[in-house]
Amino acid sequence: MRIALLGLAGSGKTTVFNAVADTPVRNAPGAMQTETHVQVVKVNDPRLHRMREMFKPKKFTPAGLELHDPPGLPPGSEPVDVEKRTRMLGTLREADAYVLVVRGFATDAYAYPRAAPDPKADVAQIVAELLMSDLLVAQGRVERLRENVKKRAKSMEQDARELAILEKVLPRLEAGQGLQDLEMVAEDARRLRGFQFFSRKPYLLLVNGPSGIPADVCDGLAMPISERLALDGMLAAELAAMSPEDRPAFMAEFGMEAPASESVVHAIYRAVGLRSFFTVGEDEVRAWTIHAGDDAVTAAGKIHSDLAKSFVRAEVFSYDDIVGAGGLKELKAKNLLRLEPKDYVVKDGDIVHIRAGA
Repeated sequence: MRIALLGLAGSGKTTVFNAVADTPVRNAPGAMQTETHVQVVKVNDPRLHRMREMFKPKKFTPAGLELHDPPGLPPGSEPVDVEKRTRMLGTLREADAYVLVVRGFATDAYAYPRAAPDPKADVAQIVAELLMSDLLVAQGRVERLRENVKKRAKSMEQDARELAILEKVLPRLEAGQGLQDLEMVAEDARRLRGFQFFSRKPYLLLVNGPSGIPADVCDGLAMPISERLALDGMLAAELAAMSPEDRPAFMAEFGMEAPASESVVHAIYRAVGLRSFFTVGEDEVRAWTIHAGDDAVTAAGKIHSDLAKSFVRAEVFSYDDIVGAGGLKELKAKNLLRLEPKDYVVKDGDIVHIRAGA
C-alpha cells in the first residue's frame, strides 16, 4: 500500500514524515526539498504482538505502509510554475491514497505568501491542483481517442469504449468536480483505474500545528475528505527521536495519546478503509492488509497468487475467539474454527489459513 504526503512548500511535510518513519531524514531549516523520501512504516497492532506471545514463532512480520514524502508543491502562477506542479503530480499518480498536509503553524523559516496559517485556503489550493491535473490528463486522452475513432484506427473499438467513459468524466472535471462519487459499471471502473485519477482516490487531511482542526476546513471542497487529523509535527518528531523509556513522560506532559507512528497510520487505515487479517503458526506470525469488503480469495492472493488460483476453502477464526479460548488447541475443542467459501468477506482481526488444491 503506497501512501503519498502532499502539501505546499513549507507545510512541514517532512517533519510529519520524520514523526512517523523509523529513520528520520535531514532537511536544513528553511531549505527546499529536492528529492522524494520513501520508507516502509510498520503498522503497530497489539493483536499481532499477542499472537507472537501465544505462538512464539521463528518469524514475526507486521504489516507495512510505503510512505512517500515528495517535495512540496511550488508556488507561483506563471506557466513554468504550473508546468512544474503538473509534472511533479504526474509522478505521484500511482499512490493508493494521499495525506494532504496543510500548515497550522506560524514560522519565519519560509517566505510564505501568507504569514498566518490558513489550512482551509491551503487544502482548497491543493485540491484545485489535483483536479486540474486530472483535467489535463482527461483532455489529452479524449483528444487522442477522438482522433483515433475519426481515423478508424485498428484500435477503434477499444478506443470508442474508452472514449465513452472519459466523456462522462470530462464534464465533471471541467466543472471543477471530483470523481469519487461517479457511479459506473464494474468494467468501466476497471478501465478508469488505469488513469490513476487523483479525484478517484481516498484522502486524509492532516493539519500540522498546535491549534487543531478548523471546523470549516473542508467546507466547499470539490472532493470529499474521509478522515481528518490534527498533529503537532514538531512535537511528534521530537517524540519519535526519543528513546522508548523517555517517551511516556513526554507524552504525558504534552497530552499526547499516541505517537504519530500510530495515530497517523491508524487514520490512514480509516481513511482508505483498510483491514488487517493474520496468519499464525510456529514458523511465522504475520499481518496482511486488505480493503473492507474483500473476500477470502482476495485475501489468499495477498499471501500468494497461487493460493488464490487453487483456493478450496479458508480456515477462519477470530482474534477474540482464540484469545478467549486461550490457545489453538482450546479453540478447536470449542469448535470455533470455521471453513469458509471463496466469497466469505474477511473481517478485521480474522486469522486465516488457506486450503488450496494441487
